[in-house]
Amino acid sequence: MGNTGDNVRELERLTYAQVRQLIDGRPAIIVPLGGCEPFGWVGALGVESYCAAGIAKELSLRCRVLTAPVVPFGCSTPFIGFAGAAGLKPRTFINMLCDILHAYIFQGVEKIFLVNAAPFSREPAAEAAKRLMSAHPRVTVLLFDINTVLKGDVKGGVGEGGGINVKPNGKSQLKNMDTGFCFDRDDALLLSIYAYLRQEKFDGVDKVVKKNVREEQYRTWKKRGMDPQKLRKLFPDGLLLPQGVDINTVINSERGGENFQRIVELLQKEIDNIL
Repeated sequence: MGNTGDNVRELERLTYAQVRQLIDGRPAIIVPLGGCEPFGWVGALGVESYCAAGIAKELSLRCRVLTAPVVPFGCSTPFIGFAGAAGLKPRTFINMLCDILHAYIFQGVEKIFLVNAAPFSREPAAEAAKRLMSAHPRVTVLLFDINTVLKGDVKGGVGEGGGINVKPNGKSQLKNMDTGFCFDRDDALLLSIYAYLRQEKFDGVDKVVKKNVREEQYRTWKKRGMDPQKLRKLFPDGLLLPQGVDINTVINSERGGENFQRIVELLQKEIDNIL
C-alpha cells in the first residue's frame, strides 16, 4: 500500500492500483450520501455530508472496507429557499447514484453499503439500490439512514428497525419509520455528531427556535408538493427542533460521541454479517 498506511481505505487518497488491490481482496465499498441543507444559525450547510463521511470513514477502518468520497448533494430541493442550499430532483439523483455505483460494480465490487444522512434522499437511494440489484443479481446494496437507525435499535437493530429494506424485484420499503419524531430529519442527532467530529461548541448563540412547526403543518406541506418557499415560512430559522429547546441540552459533543459510537457499532454488525 506504499506510504499511505495499511489502514487507509479512502478512495480519494489512493491510486487506482491501490484501489484495485483492495477490491480484489474485499470486493465491497461504503458510499456516504450527504446533502447541502440549512441547520439554522448554528450548523454549517455541510452537516449531513460531514456526518455521513465521518461514519463511513470509521466503518471503513473497523470493517476493512474501501470507502468512496461523500456525495455532497442529495434531494434537497425543498430547502432552496435558504441561501446556499442546493440539491437534485429525485429522478436525477437516482440516475446519478446508479451511474456512480455501476462504475464500482463494473470494477468488481459486489457489496455496496450506502450511509445516508439526507432525509429526502432515502427513497431515491432505495430505488437506485433496487434497480442495481435487479440488473446485477450477484450484487448486494444495503442502505442505512443516520436519521433513523437509532430509532430501530430498540426493536432489534438496523435490519429490523431503522434500516431500509430493499427488494430487487419489488418496492423499496421504509421499515418502522414512524419514530415519534415529527420531521424527517433529526437535527439534534446530526448536529451532535457534527459537534463530536469537529469538536465544535455551539455556545454564545440564541438557543430558542423562533417559530414552532407543528407536525400536522409539516405533513400538510409534504402532501401539497413540498414548496420551498412555504417550507421557509414554516421554519424561518432553518432548524427542525421543537420550540423552546435549549440547544446545549440536546446538541453537544458528548451526546454526539455516544450516538456516533452506537450508530457505528450497529452498522458494523450489519456490514460484518454481509461480508
